[in-house]
Amino acid sequence: MQRSRTRRVAVIYMVLQVTTVVLSLWLSKQFEVARLSTTLIALAPTVPGAYLAWAAYRDDRREAGADIDAKTKALAVVVAVAETRQRAQLIGPGAHRIDVAFHQHREPANNAAGAAPYGHLAGIVGYYQGLRPARLAITGEPGAGKTLLAVDLLLGLLTHPGRAETDPVPVRFSLAGWDTDRPLREWLAQQVHQQFRDQGITLADAAVLVDRYRVLPVLDGLDEMDTDGTPVGRRRAVQAVQKLNDYQNPVGSAPVILTCRTTQYEDLAALDLRMREAARIQLDPVSPGQAAAYLTARSTSPDRWRPVIDTLTTAPGGTLARALATPWRLNLAATAYEERHPDTLAYLREPDHLLTLGSPSAVRDHLLARYLPAAAHQHPTRPNRYPPDQAHRWLAALAAHLSTTTPGSTAAGTDLVLHQLWPMAGPRRVRTADALLAILLALAFTALFLAQVPIGFSRRQLLGAAALVLAALAFVWQASDSVVPEPKTFQLRLHSPAQRRRLALGVTLGLAGGLTLGLMLGLTLGLAVALPVGLAFGLAGGLAGGLAGGLMAPLGDVPPTDPRHPVRDDLAGGLAFGLAFGLAFWLVVGLAGALTNTLTTELTIGLAGGLAGGLAVALYLIAGAGRRYLVFLCCVQGRLPWRLGTFLNWAYEAGLLRVSGVAYQFRHRELQDWLAAHPTP
Repeated sequence: MQRSRTRRVAVIYMVLQVTTVVLSLWLSKQFEVARLSTTLIALAPTVPGAYLAWAAYRDDRREAGADIDAKTKALAVVVAVAETRQRAQLIGPGAHRIDVAFHQHREPANNAAGAAPYGHLAGIVGYYQGLRPARLAITGEPGAGKTLLAVDLLLGLLTHPGRAETDPVPVRFSLAGWDTDRPLREWLAQQVHQQFRDQGITLADAAVLVDRYRVLPVLDGLDEMDTDGTPVGRRRAVQAVQKLNDYQNPVGSAPVILTCRTTQYEDLAALDLRMREAARIQLDPVSPGQAAAYLTARSTSPDRWRPVIDTLTTAPGGTLARALATPWRLNLAATAYEERHPDTLAYLREPDHLLTLGSPSAVRDHLLARYLPAAAHQHPTRPNRYPPDQAHRWLAALAAHLSTTTPGSTAAGTDLVLHQLWPMAGPRRVRTADALLAILLALAFTALFLAQVPIGFSRRQLLGAAALVLAALAFVWQASDSVVPEPKTFQLRLHSPAQRRRLALGVTLGLAGGLTLGLMLGLTLGLAVALPVGLAFGLAGGLAGGLAGGLMAPLGDVPPTDPRHPVRDDLAGGLAFGLAFGLAFWLVVGLAGALTNTLTTELTIGLAGGLAGGLAVALYLIAGAGRRYLVFLCCVQGRLPWRLGTFLNWAYEAGLLRVSGVAYQFRHRELQDWLAAHPTP
């Protein structure tokens, strides 16, 4: 079969080769343009290369996943590295962990076998390995440590001494981004590919890994899929639970690890909607002894915490003990009260002030109000870059935007994705500004173009005017669209054969398409000048377009390591190829000027027109996501910083935000909600 497929490809290649050479020779004789025909003869054989590139790409997809064991091993390595980094961020300075306890919450039916009634974080791996089937639902109060427990379990499974290379790899997914209209397996494969594309995991590889159950889904945040006001029947969490119950392997229910807040899970359970054939565990509050040990370990001067520790010990059911009953709250307290003056290094506040607060909610608000300035001042590299009051206002504006996100959308109310923030400035305002920018660029290009073309009403001039008007309308239509294209990445380094094949295919198709378009324009508008101009424009524009298609890829193909990279690369790639288009236009005008003996004037006007046209092409044909982001920043000045990505990365390094794929998220939902309710410090 392999020999037959190769023979068929070779025959098609020869047919296309002969056809294109004959066509090139005929064009040379028919139109008497020897130099251009020489170029055509040299470039026309690249057309069959397009078929060869496509055939190679198709065959490569068919052979994907052949070495599934090697892919499983590679995936396990990169997941372990990424989640080790994430656990360090969750734990905070000093890597001090609380060995939180949990107990099993037995459901009326469909419980997994082998679940012990009690357990703790240090023994979570053994607890999970005893379940049959291996399905676990982790529930707890806000800040109880659900995500940290899931990450510890994930890393424990990857580093367990008894692990085999063929065992499934636990991979953590944020449920907030799941559009439940998509099948679970399809979404899992897409997420695996998006996260680990740089490590050689193609979409076909990811699909095979999921289909063969080499991926153990660790689904984080069932409670973050919907807002409290979403009707039960329209909640994505309902559909998610139903699809998890349908997730089967050859021996029954497939392994899954799920995290959710207690209240939201019990709301679903009250409607007889729960993960079936699973063990549900409930995280217990932090004991006074655990809290005392944690605060002592986090502090450089434990004596300062003595009044707090004594109160936790003597009044385990009191206000302070209830307020500091979760790892998140204890981290807030340690961060807020370890802040020092930058000049004198004296502590800015003493922990015994916590004893004067009258309720758990008062303790919560007190700690949240001091957490942001304390985290900003303790920034590891740039502690004074942004004033805490200004950072508070900016983060509060973003939190308020998330609180108004449309329920049920795939962009959940927890994700700060740069190119999806534009509705924050007012959807109509941003789209109107975007359309006005398109009109401005279209008018500039048209004015410069008409400056070098005589005005009249001949057929050629009317066709040219119609083309300009249609292009301008297309740009304005796209600018006013409410759907923003996904950003593309720009790859100057071709690491893999698949990337090199994409580049070869893009250049080949671009040249072929450009030649075809140039030839059509030349035959339509006349041969004396229009044919060489059309062919030159087609070659230059086709080459630029081919490079754009070959070096740029959808975001799902090349995941960035920084949430700022998608927009940055989208703009950089778009402007680079827009500039190439503008230079191509300039060269075309120069060729026309050389044929009409007006070279100097035409080149001057052509350069300006080419740059204006290239900018329009860059912003409205390539860098759609980056363009909308820039327009958004212009419309939101005064509410957010101009260098928004830089600020968000600073907040991430300060521990105020975390990273999930291509999105920033607030460190904890409690912090996000508090900032939304407190727009000013």
